[in-house]
Amino acid sequence: MQRGSWAGASGLGLLLAACGGGGLQSTPASQAVTLASAADALRELGNTAAAVRLLQTPIPGPCSSGNDAVTGPASKSRSFVYFSGVTETVVYQSNDYLNCGQTGGTTLSGFLEDGASSDSSYTYAVYGSESEVLLVDSSATNSSGVAVTVAQNLVGTIETNIVSSTQSEIRSGMETTTQQAPQSGGAPTYNASFSVGVPSPAFDLVSDSGSGTETITGGYAYSSSSCSGGSVTVATPTALQLTVDGSNSYATGGVLTLTSGSATVTYTFSASGAALSGSISGSLSTSQVQQAFSAGSGC
Repeated sequence: MQRGSWAGASGLGLLLAACGGGGLQSTPASQAVTLASAADALRELGNTAAAVRLLQTPIPGPCSSGNDAVTGPASKSRSFVYFSGVTETVVYQSNDYLNCGQTGGTTLSGFLEDGASSDSSYTYAVYGSESEVLLVDSSATNSSGVAVTVAQNLVGTIETNIVSSTQSEIRSGMETTTQQAPQSGGAPTYNASFSVGVPSPAFDLVSDSGSGTETITGGYAYSSSSCSGGSVTVATPTALQLTVDGSNSYATGGVLTLTSGSATVTYTFSASGAALSGSISGSLSTSQVQQAFSAGSGC
């Protein structure tokens, strides 16, 4: 079990939240998104990046302030939810946070359990419980330059199989809601919901640091006060080849397909960006692909 800086959860909220808007939305699991233009393709590429980012949410570090009721480390037998037939004796720790301060000013409240098999080939993290979510509070500046408080609720499970020294597979079913409100006071200016692998099948991410490749399968759904949203199914017929640019990476090879309703768009990546085919004809530039992978959709 590795515990580190808590940045991924609030980072997802910022990936989705480049704009402001009105009331709280629910995730429209059966509604189709619009896939008719290059702008639509860019938006959903950013949302796919947000789905991947959610799976990569790190385990929090120790509290610098506040309270943390810790159980463990202890051991138990656990059947993994998303890796069928896998039951392992795991060493785990559960945390019940209350205003737990993290690096960068983030605070946590709620339940988290994480653990690993004896050989660390399987790990897991459970966010929230039947009675409570994991609440992540942080501060940020929105696209209008206004200082906001970001409140994010997380509930679900992330499981990882460490296949080799370079390859890992993450499977997850997660739901999150995000709300932004001005730090100066007043009503919320942004609300969003986002889910991956809910209700099924699990969202699946296979990464290979040796080859620099990534494959993605599964579905996500979202809505926000900026975008009506809907549900999307993701596949990578050819593994994505990732290029690292500073602290971010983006696709410069491989094929991604996104399907929603009766529409399917295919992205064929190269060093020049992405050629679009299927329900959308056209292309995305390299800078647009980089923007989608690093900054999200604006929804």
